[in-house]
Amino acid sequence: MKLSLASGEIVKENANPSKYEKCKSSEAKLNSHGSTASSPISLDETDRIIMQMLQDDFPIVQEPWFEISNRLGVSEVEVIARLKRLIEAGAIVKIGPIFDSSRIGLKAATLVAMKVPKNKVNDVARVINEYDNVSHNYEREDEYNVWFTLAASSSSELTMILDEIKQKTGMKDLDVLDLPTIRRYKVNVHFQLT
Repeated sequence: MKLSLASGEIVKENANPSKYEKCKSSEAKLNSHGSTASSPISLDETDRIIMQMLQDDFPIVQEPWFEISNRLGVSEVEVIARLKRLIEAGAIVKIGPIFDSSRIGLKAATLVAMKVPKNKVNDVARVINEYDNVSHNYEREDEYNVWFTLAASSSSELTMILDEIKQKTGMKDLDVLDLPTIRRYKVNVHFQLT
């Protein structure tokens, strides 16, 4: 059974004796869910509990959607339908892990701000989003209006990637702020939904 979602997919394979499930989110896109000032969607208590479980207590089992459905006393089909609705509405952007980049060999990180002409923001964002090393990419109302984070295995690799992005986008050095990480204090966010 394969269920395609608006921003990704939930795949449940039964091709061999060991079942597995996979969640794949969409690539980060600037304004991927419409305007940045989107209106809140209606969440009932079950939606909130599912989202809280995804955030705090995701079951590391062969069939996580089935496990969540058992905990809630609803069907697996209902859990998947709710997830699909929440993803399509933009309430859930990604289902996946947050890694400690320094522990997996990414020793260099930076926050980059660019002064991008309004008519080129989407084109520049598309180039930036081509890089797996980019974890966040935002448009902001400021002189420096495109901000993104970039991680790499070394400072030299980081510089190479940033130089490549500047070359591909036509951005000048004067229009780019490179703000390397000196010390990380927190990489996590926790929302109380229930």
